[in-house]
Amino acid sequence: MEKKLKIMFLILSSLSLQTIISNADTQSSDRRSPCLAGKEKLTTLRFYVQDFVGGGDSPTVWKVAQTNLTDALPSAFGLVSVLDNLVTSEPEVDSKEVGRIQGIIGLTDFHEKALVMLLNLVFTEGEYKGSTLSVLGRNPLAEETREVPIVGGTGAFRMARGYAVTTTYSNDEAHHHGVIQYDVVVYHFDGLTLLSRD
Repeated sequence: MEKKLKIMFLILSSLSLQTIISNADTQSSDRRSPCLAGKEKLTTLRFYVQDFVGGGDSPTVWKVAQTNLTDALPSAFGLVSVLDNLVTSEPEVDSKEVGRIQGIIGLTDFHEKALVMLLNLVFTEGEYKGSTLSVLGRNPLAEETREVPIVGGTGAFRMARGYAVTTTYSNDEAHHHGVIQYDVVVYHFDGLTLLSRD
């Protein structure tokens, strides 16, 4: 019995090794596989998100779902919203537009108001016009400064990784308008080009 197990193990090991070698050959002969060209670069940015939450003339944050517990818990657990907020270069709403921050946010903590955020910063003006940065992470709203991860990007920010420190710059409850300051530190490839393997 032990001899049969050893033989079976050797056969399976041999098949596994052949599969690995076969896959490696296939991948190395694929001339469409991309290679990267460019230098890694560190970029820091500061911008302001203009947050208009329901009740105003032109809300940019809309509730789309909630649980049976949302109204019962102080954390508003289960509230899900979508947003499309103006991003500006200065805190004033009429300052120069940098882009839009668009995505989904949800309150996902039973005990405190903490968002899970899935956001894309779409640059609409300036040197990064047409590029994006992607934010995915937890944002505990009660904290004065909050750090959220940058997990990717497009255009000038291909292969981006980093973080954003957010702070509430102002909150005008009467007009349902908040301004959130973002200080971003992001690594990305400068002049990243996809080359074929020839």
